[in-house]
Parts: sequence; structure tokens; C-alpha cells
Amino acid sequence: MPRPALVSLLLAVTLCACAPGGVRELHFRPEPAGSEPVAARLLTEQRVPEGRLLSVKEAVARAPAGSLLVVCGARWQLSRPWGLCSHLSRKLAPGLLTEAPGIFGGGLLNGGVQTVPETRLEKRDVVIVLDVGVREDQLPALRAEAARLSGTPYRVAGLLDRDGGLDCATYQNALQRALGLPDAVPFNSLWNLYLPQDALKMPGARVLWVGVRGG
Repeated sequence: MPRPALVSLLLAVTLCACAPGGVRELHFRPEPAGSEPVAARLLTEQRVPEGRLLSVKEAVARAPAGSLLVVCGARWQLSRPWGLCSHLSRKLAPGLLTEAPGIFGGGLLNGGVQTVPETRLEKRDVVIVLDVGVREDQLPALRAEAARLSGTPYRVAGLLDRDGGLDCATYQNALQRALGLPDAVPFNSLWNLYLPQDALKMPGARVLWVGVRGG
């Protein structure tokens, strides 16, 4: 029988039939260079300064080590109830990402914390690159914590009450805490989850690049 949290989630999706945050599609448009996009309003305003709206491949390549990558679909679907942006990754080093994909996102037997090539994201619709406060001198500690947590199994925080696992958001929070930084993603009490797209709402998060497929 489904656990109460899962029942609540499914009920919310069924009754409301709406995406978290109320945004159902992404169509980013360029605006004059020189302005600074506000992360918390990025999904609703969908405007990006000229020169910072790139292809997904280029945005991921330009992302500095330590930056957070918010991975989104162009349209919200019931099969992805977490919202338009359903995954988080992080640039670990040139060409490499560290993330905790779900069982299906990481391959049937490969869910959980792992290091993957940045080409993993090339076919995604949208990737938003965020500065979440990681400094260059903190990168050795970031990589050491990613290595320590490697192989930690996947679990969705808030839906399952067993310990010992991390989802894509709680993993990135664990990396932040290891560096003495604030969480990258707040807990969403309405959904009883850490929603990946809520990373855009965290104070201090700064949009560096927005990559769109075919852009």
C-alpha cells in the first residue's frame, strides 16, 4: 500500500493537474545584454540577457567547476510530477559532472551518486547553470566529498522513510554542507519533497548561463 506521503503527492497531482510553480512550458527569449536575471523569477519571466542564452552543450561546457546545473524539460508532463525541472547535477571538473540520478535516470542498476561525463546532458531540453557560492579553493573539498559519497543509493527524500540514500537534490545539499555553505535546495513542505527547481528560489543563487536544446 502506498505510504501517506506518496498518496498525498499523487492526490495533489491528480486533483490540481498543475506543475509545481504553475509554469507548464519553457520558451526562453533573449533580452538586451547588461541586465541580471533573477533566479527566482527565471521560470516565470523566461527572459535571459543576450550572450547568456546558449545551447545546452555550450552552457554545460562553460559552467565553472562547483556550479549547480538545473535540468529541465520544455514542457511539464504528468510522468514528471516534480515540475519542469526534475533533475540536478553539478560540474565537478572539466568534462565531468557529479549527480544522484534515479534508477531509470542512471540506468536500471546504476541509480545513486556517481560521476558522469558532461555529455550526459546534451540531449536535455534546458540546463540552467547556477553559481551557488562554491569558490575555487573549495573545489578539492568538493571533489573529496563527491568521492566519499560515490555509490550512495538513490532514495526520494520525503516519500520514503528508510535511511541511507540521497536523491538528486539532497545529494547537492550534502555537498554544500561539506563546504560550510547553505543548502542549494530548500525543503518544499507543500509537496513534502526537495523539488529540484526550487534551487532557483534559494537566496544567493545566481544565473550564469541558460542552455536550450538547439539554441
